[in-house]
Amino acid sequence: MPSLLSRETISALRTETLIAMPIRVCFMVMPFGTKDTGAEPGKGPAKIDFNALWDNALRPMIEEDLGYLPIRADQDAGSLIIQAMIERLAISDLVIADMTIPNANVYYEVGVRHAAQRRGCVLIAADWSKPLFDVAQMRRLTYSMPETTVSKEAATAIRSSLKDEILKVCDFDSPVFQAIPKFPGPLDIGTVQSFRDVAERLAMIQSEVSVARNLPPEDAKDVVRQLAAKYGADAVTVPSVALEILMLLRDTRQWPAALNFIDGLPAQVREIPVLREQRALVLSKTGKHLEAIAELEALIAGTGDSSERSGLIGGRYKALYEGAAEAASKSLYLNKAIAAYHRGMMLDLNDYYPSSNLPRLYRERRQKGDEEEARTTALLAMTACRRSIQRNPADPWGIPTLMAAAFDAGDVDSAADLLEKSRQATIAPFQVESAIPDMRRAISLLTDEAKAEKLASILGDFQRLLHPNGTVTALAGRRIDATGTADRRFPAQNEGAVKQRIRNMLVGTASTGVVSSAACGADILALECAEELDLRQRVVLPFSRDRFRSTSVVDRGEQWGARYDAILSRLGKEDIVELNFDGSDDDAYAAANTRILDEATKMAELDGTPALAAVVWNGIARAPVDMTSAFQRLAAERKMEVVSVRTL
Repeated sequence: MPSLLSRETISALRTETLIAMPIRVCFMVMPFGTKDTGAEPGKGPAKIDFNALWDNALRPMIEEDLGYLPIRADQDAGSLIIQAMIERLAISDLVIADMTIPNANVYYEVGVRHAAQRRGCVLIAADWSKPLFDVAQMRRLTYSMPETTVSKEAATAIRSSLKDEILKVCDFDSPVFQAIPKFPGPLDIGTVQSFRDVAERLAMIQSEVSVARNLPPEDAKDVVRQLAAKYGADAVTVPSVALEILMLLRDTRQWPAALNFIDGLPAQVREIPVLREQRALVLSKTGKHLEAIAELEALIAGTGDSSERSGLIGGRYKALYEGAAEAASKSLYLNKAIAAYHRGMMLDLNDYYPSSNLPRLYRERRQKGDEEEARTTALLAMTACRRSIQRNPADPWGIPTLMAAAFDAGDVDSAADLLEKSRQATIAPFQVESAIPDMRRAISLLTDEAKAEKLASILGDFQRLLHPNGTVTALAGRRIDATGTADRRFPAQNEGAVKQRIRNMLVGTASTGVVSSAACGADILALECAEELDLRQRVVLPFSRDRFRSTSVVDRGEQWGARYDAILSRLGKEDIVELNFDGSDDDAYAAANTRILDEATKMAELDGTPALAAVVWNGIARAPVDMTSAFQRLAAERKMEVVSVRTL
């Protein structure tokens, strides 16, 4: 029968009970996150998800079966709170330490507890683990852990195998007290009067974070913001809480809030390497790519390089390359991105993150030997990715990265299969969002139009994992080059290929509507694609339709005028916006850019979905004024995602 008590009533009763009864605290010492085990093949899993082990098995066992208040140690926080950690180890009624893998923090904390208290320290481990040095001689309770994750059935088995045995051995003397007679006597707990209050609060934090992790993305956003506000003060003194909240903000893509949260932490907490890595990522997501690179380079200078850190630098240079409008800057950033990713790949060939980004960048650079490098790095990335998925099926990056590799190879069947696996695996929005640009780039580099079209459809379905209602596209781009021009921006012979790329872009972004002007070239091609795909269309003209026709359409041939007339004739009055701007042409086109973005945003808000900006161009700004480049900058300033479509 369901409970008739409200959450508030239950909480009040629980508080009254805690006041009336002594609180027995169990301090759990174990690794955080998914860790390598080093187990021999066939004798144990390659990785263990310790968060799942805690959430699904150990925490419920401690609270429900043993009757203790469960608190998890701050493993990943490093040594910055050494005093508080030692106090908890010394004062807790019971300490349980998981010794499955050779984790230095766990081993150290077991030693502290053995010296601090005569009784109440229980060692546990998976039944296939091999402990190090003298710990192998100590009594350990074992449990079955055949897989990386912890299913409901596995959690039940773990609880069943441990709960009774823990009660039997928790009163045994520690090795220190056994070896040294009259070892120094009881501790004075009067110096840590607030410990039990802190312990209860830590348990509440960990429980609420666990619940937030399992919420749907849209529901999680408000909950995560509330958690960050509620427990921000605790994160100042307990770095593991800071990391938990930061990861939740990251996974729900709340970048400004994440940056404010990190910067609100004390300096000694912000200096923890993993928090510095995440701060660099957040900086980049807020458009501060150079600041992010500086943060990572300072971290490397102080604590050393890694495949993750060089890979993150490569990603920031890649973002700068994509956003650059000058040829020299694009070349510089592309070369730096390739160099950083290559360095990260060579630091750890098993880490597929750096190598998976290289094939597309080599193919875009197109220097001598780049195609061979692209093939080699693609093979390395796919091998490392498949190996990771085999060793750890729960790897959140494995499927989307392998899917992008399938796009690189034009492997439609594999991409479709991986899309289904993505749906079943419930990949976090952050991973989906990060993988999509690579898939778009892969499609644009394919020469097989049939495969590109099929992959665009698969990508559209993948996009809907992030935005079920699709997106709305604000678009601007190059006009067709005038006959005989020496400056190639959109050659007439590329019209068919560019139209197909625009179509693939609209399908791949799951676009439901297009807002653009109607100049000859990119605009008209996009509106024609929208008509073929049965998407909504809205046209923004800086001048009257007749004036615009004469200045921006038929000067490249009357055939463009006929296509322009056909587009306007099928649109309703409300979908043709004539600004009739009375000023300079540059000001008029700038006003049209702003209105295009405004109209797309308005259309998207009505649908409850985001608007993104598409630029169809050669990627290089022309002097002194380039309206396509200005459109791109304006969209970026509005924090809109910008998608590029090549005209060359």
